[in-house]
Amino acid sequence: MVSDSRSNGRPISDNAADGAQPVVPQIRSGRRRFRPAALALGVLLGVAVGLAGIVVVLIATRGEAVPPLTAEALAAAERLWGEQGPASYRMGIHVGGRQPGPVEIEVHDGRVTHMTRNGIVPSQERTWEYWTAPEQFETIRQDLESAGREGGFGAPSGTKTVLRARFDPHYGYPARYQRLVLGTDLNLDWEVTSFERLDTTDQRTAPATDP
Repeated sequence: MVSDSRSNGRPISDNAADGAQPVVPQIRSGRRRFRPAALALGVLLGVAVGLAGIVVVLIATRGEAVPPLTAEALAAAERLWGEQGPASYRMGIHVGGRQPGPVEIEVHDGRVTHMTRNGIVPSQERTWEYWTAPEQFETIRQDLESAGREGGFGAPSGTKTVLRARFDPHYGYPARYQRLVLGTDLNLDWEVTSFERLDTTDQRTAPATDP
């Protein structure tokens, strides 16, 4: 070891005195290390968000496929049912809303002879008529009137109601109906899943028709 005036009398190494570069301690960089697991998690979350968006779009698109209900469309469908609707038929219906489930109904000469809801025959036969085509029309007609009144359906004043309906192009029965009383549980939704004409003049089985 030697002394040098540049060190204020403190000893310096021989290497420094010979002009060699002093050893500099290594300092860790502040940058974070790359983590493949974090990247993979981010990709998966992005894919999940994208799929959720697609599902929302598909649901919204399906809802828009049912056109808004008008008094003119209802009158035309009832007229078509009066002209083409059979007196005897079997119909399958999927009901949504507050009491969802499948309904099967059989009508002969305009009278209900068999009806099940969720696979069970209701004990009160007076309720069987509710899902016949004429009664479906009556329900829609009453809903159209209620939607035009303030406080219709017993909903709070100012509540918005959306009615949509699609009618079978051959017979006229309500193939799909939606009643949305926004912000309430007063919604109603049904879709005819099958329709079979039973009279001997035109006996055939066919799924519900989408226009």
